[in-house]
Amino acid sequence: MNAKEIASRLNIVQKYALLLAGANEGEPIKGKLWWQKEMFLIEKNVPRLADELDFEPALMGPMSEALEWQIDQLESVGLIELEGHNFKLTDLGNSCLETLMGEFGHDQVSMVSELKAFLNDLSKDELLAVVYFLYPDMNIESQELRNLIPKRRDIAVRLFFKKKLGIEKASKVAGMSLQDFSRLLKQKGISPYSE
Repeated sequence: MNAKEIASRLNIVQKYALLLAGANEGEPIKGKLWWQKEMFLIEKNVPRLADELDFEPALMGPMSEALEWQIDQLESVGLIELEGHNFKLTDLGNSCLETLMGEFGHDQVSMVSELKAFLNDLSKDELLAVVYFLYPDMNIESQELRNLIPKRRDIAVRLFFKKKLGIEKASKVAGMSLQDFSRLLKQKGISPYSE
């Protein structure tokens, strides 16, 4: 089967998973944890994915069994491959994605690229802190939450300093009011104002 035929048989979840894998010049996705969290945030921006993915609170935050299955399917068809812990598109996957690009609007492509750039280079603690503290309904089953709570302020400062989060979201991750978080930043010699 050629790339065009395979692309015509992909469902919406598989199409967005390929778009995510190919975003930012095909930068590999760091593992299933990152894939789950990146697709969770994509789903927040593409409501028609919600019914298909059905994210639920799990031990590591939001988890979709449907996404796990879809990733496995993409791998078994040869569209993505696991290299160490990282997932990347294969040549066939790239060809399928090229065929599909006309189905995505510029805004969708940009949103997926921005979310991947935002999350893909975070540490595990940073990734989980962003998702757990910005989406607290998804951390109720978490096995990592207890470990993150004492670190949340330092993580929030780091994310703000790296320009990954603005001051409002960083203060939410820190569990502090905006004023208190601004004071904390100043104490650490970081300007709370965007440059």
